[in-house]
Amino acid sequence: MALRGLQGGNYGALIAAAWSGSGKTVLACALIRALVRSGLRVAPFKVGPDYIDPGFLETAAGRPCYNLDSFFCPGEALLQSFARGMRGAEVAVVEGVMGLYDGIGGTVRASTAEVAKILGLPVVLILPARSLSTTAAALVKGLVEFEPGLRFRGLILNGVGSSKHERLLRRALASVKVPVVGVVPREETFRLPSRHLGLVQAEEISLEEKLELWAERIKDYVDLPALFEPLDLSLPSADKPFPRKRVVAVARDEAFSFYYRENLDLLAEAGAELVFFSPLRDSLPQKTEALYLGGGYPELFAETLSRRDDLRAAIRRLIREGCPVLAECGGFMFLLEAIEQQGKAYPMMGALPGLAVMDRRLRSLGYREVRFRPEAPPSLRGALARGHEFRYSRLLKGYLHGLEVKDAEGQPVETYGWARGQVLASYIHFHFASAPELVAHLMS
Repeated sequence: MALRGLQGGNYGALIAAAWSGSGKTVLACALIRALVRSGLRVAPFKVGPDYIDPGFLETAAGRPCYNLDSFFCPGEALLQSFARGMRGAEVAVVEGVMGLYDGIGGTVRASTAEVAKILGLPVVLILPARSLSTTAAALVKGLVEFEPGLRFRGLILNGVGSSKHERLLRRALASVKVPVVGVVPREETFRLPSRHLGLVQAEEISLEEKLELWAERIKDYVDLPALFEPLDLSLPSADKPFPRKRVVAVARDEAFSFYYRENLDLLAEAGAELVFFSPLRDSLPQKTEALYLGGGYPELFAETLSRRDDLRAAIRRLIREGCPVLAECGGFMFLLEAIEQQGKAYPMMGALPGLAVMDRRLRSLGYREVRFRPEAPPSLRGALARGHEFRYSRLLKGYLHGLEVKDAEGQPVETYGWARGQVLASYIHFHFASAPELVAHLMS
C-alpha cells in the first residue's frame, strides 16, 4: 500500500522499544514529518505522563500532541483521550514510554503494552542494534511472546553499523515471526540533546532543519506504509463550539510550558476562554478570572522572573481577591518566596511560604494520587485526583497543606503543596480527566 492509500481513512501504529534510549522519539518524529510531507493529516501521541517528548512530536506533526496514560485515564477514558487527539486526522503515530512492558510496580499496568491493548493498536518495535547479532532474536522473541493479545506489525533495527551487521541481524531474526520493516544506520544525524528532565525542549533547538532531514532519510530506511493498520474506533470528525464563561490566564513561554493538552481541551469545553501570556515578558491578561501556572524550567530564568515586580503585585492581588489559582511544579515554585540556583536566591512571587533549592540529583519521580482535605478549595474538598511528579528541587520552610498524597501503589509520598482558599499549588502535574473537580476549581 502506498502512502496515499492512507488518505481518507483512520490508520495507526504504536512505536515501542525494549528499553529507554532506543531512539523512539527521533524515529517517531521522522515518521510523522515524512507522512506530513506526503500530504497526510497526522495525529501525534505520547504514552505516559511525559511533558517534553510531546513538544517534539507536536512540532513534527504541526498539530497538538496528546498524552495517552492508562493510570490517569483507565479504560473508556483512554479511548476518549485518543478520540480527542484524532479529530480531523487520518493517521495516528503513538510513541511509547520506556520499555514496552515497563509499568507500575513491576507490572504492565499503565505500560505502553497496556495502552496498545486498550486501543487495539499494532506495535512497531524498535530494536537498538548496536553490539547485537544473534541475541537480537532472543530479545525480540521474548518481547513478542511475553504478553498475549499484542499485535506486532514490524521491527525497525536502529543503529546498524554496516551491511555485514545488517546481514547478521536479518539471519538471526529470520526465525522470529515479526518482519523487519526498517533498518536505520548508525549515524549522528538521528540524535537530540538532553538535560536532567530528558530531552531539551523542542523550542530550544533548530528542530525544523532536523525534521526535514530525518523525514528525507527515513523514507530510504523504513517501509512507511507497512507500519500502519486501519483503526477500529468510532472517532469524532470535528470540534464543536463551546460557550465562553470565564477568562482563564495560562502561563506559557520558555519557563512555563508543561501542560497536558487534554487539560486545556477540558477547560475550553467547560467554557474557559484560554488567554496565554508570558510571565517572562507580559503583564497579567486583562479581565483574568482564573490563573493556571504550569510546569517548566523557572530555575533557568530565575533572574528574569525575580525582576517582574508588576506581575508579582498583580498575582498577589488576584489571590487576595479570591481568584482561583492552579500552579503545578514550576508554577508552584514561581509562587514561593524564592528559588535558589547555584547558591543564589532569586525572589519569586512570595504568595506562598517556602524556598525552592535546585539540586543535582533527582528528588522525586512517579505517579501520584491525591485526596483533598476539608481545608482545600471548596470545589476540591474530598475529591480524588491523579497526577505525576518529577522534580530536581527540594523545599525549605515548605508545607504539605490540604492534600494527602500517595503513589500509584497506595504508599504515602513526601512532597509539598498548598490547597487552601482558592489556591491549589503543588509539585504535582494533574491530569484533569482523572477528576472533573480540577476543572470546576478553575471555573468556580
